[in-house]
Amino acid sequence: MRLRLAWVLLVAACGGDPHHDPVPATANAAREVIDTNLSFDVTAKTGLATITFGPSTAIGASLEVEGLTITQVTADDGTDMLFTPAGDFGLDASTKPSTVTIAYSYLTHENFEGVSVNGWTLNWPYYCGNMFPCHSQPSDGTTFELALQNVPAGKTAVFPATIASPAPAYQLAWSIDDYTEIELGTTTAGTMISTWWRAAGSNEMTKAVAGTQHLVAAFNWLETTLGAYTFGNHYGSVSVKWGPGAIGGMEHHPFIHIASPAIGDENTQVHEAAHGWFGDGIRLQCWEDFVLSEGTVSYLANRALDVVAPGTATWTADAAELATRNGTDPVWPQTCGAIDVIKDNLFTRAVYDRGEFFYKGIADKIGADKLDQALAAFYAAHHSDTGHMADMLTTIQTVTGYDPTACAQIWLLDRSSTTPPVPGPCP
Repeated sequence: MRLRLAWVLLVAACGGDPHHDPVPATANAAREVIDTNLSFDVTAKTGLATITFGPSTAIGASLEVEGLTITQVTADDGTDMLFTPAGDFGLDASTKPSTVTIAYSYLTHENFEGVSVNGWTLNWPYYCGNMFPCHSQPSDGTTFELALQNVPAGKTAVFPATIASPAPAYQLAWSIDDYTEIELGTTTAGTMISTWWRAAGSNEMTKAVAGTQHLVAAFNWLETTLGAYTFGNHYGSVSVKWGPGAIGGMEHHPFIHIASPAIGDENTQVHEAAHGWFGDGIRLQCWEDFVLSEGTVSYLANRALDVVAPGTATWTADAAELATRNGTDPVWPQTCGAIDVIKDNLFTRAVYDRGEFFYKGIADKIGADKLDQALAAFYAAHHSDTGHMADMLTTIQTVTGYDPTACAQIWLLDRSSTTPPVPGPCP
């Protein structure tokens, strides 16, 4: 997620959050969701979800459904099941996967909390229960199948039919508008790169072409430097009309969303692409590890642009932005599953900028190529799974021989001054 969007999300989420406490990282661990097959009628606002749970020796299961009206729950054998309004239902203890099918209706939401009446979806960080039965904690990974029926005439729905690698619930999305697709090219690994622009947008085609002029090269650098992209052989950015003030992006891989005013911003384009490796490709163990996603991809966006299009990286602008921020904002809380990412003020620019310059300080100290190797090693060890920011520090030291503890103290942990650190090589 590019944070220029975040200020809109932050205000909206604080006003309408149905969660009064954080969802623990261990919630629903006894019945992990491993596959989510969804079919939506976008005109009738109904959904059919077939949820497959992993093996467990526990009895019972729970799903988040706070924004849904459940009409029927059916077991593997076709029998009806009791399902409470809170999303709890019984499952026999089993060492095999268990599947339930849930029919429901849903409402639209205009505060970035699910399905918008304007044809797009966004449920980060914990509003998936307004779209489909889910587990919202970022550590939970499920594969997806998605189908949409009754798309309005003259409109195109852009969405992934499948997400075959485990993904967090907030990754799934669609957008429906009057779209035109531009195929930008193919990486050496065979990934087709596209962008979709809206016919109603002012000069959107021109902006989309400008914003993606180095996207194929940057995506190719990410693939060849970090490792294989795991969300299919087609990636793209989609212009979405989020509304006034929203000019960032959201990591809905493989077809990420970018607010229409930002479709021409190269850094936003590459930032969201990099989430295919960190944030989506590697899920967060808990929200306290938010910097492992946003700080890492903020660095990677500029690192990739430095390589493929020298002079286009935004280090200077990001440093100027950092200097205006409060140095006491949290970046890496030393707990797990104890905070609400919105209400506990973790969703601020500090995570992005201080995380970015933590990595930049290491790169300036030991060399960017060596840091590339550490990031690749971390991805190899954790892709399609979860990771902690502490694991990243260990990996950096193991791969490069440099101990990043002091650098992490300066950039990620120190909140003693309202003035943030000044970018430069780590000690």
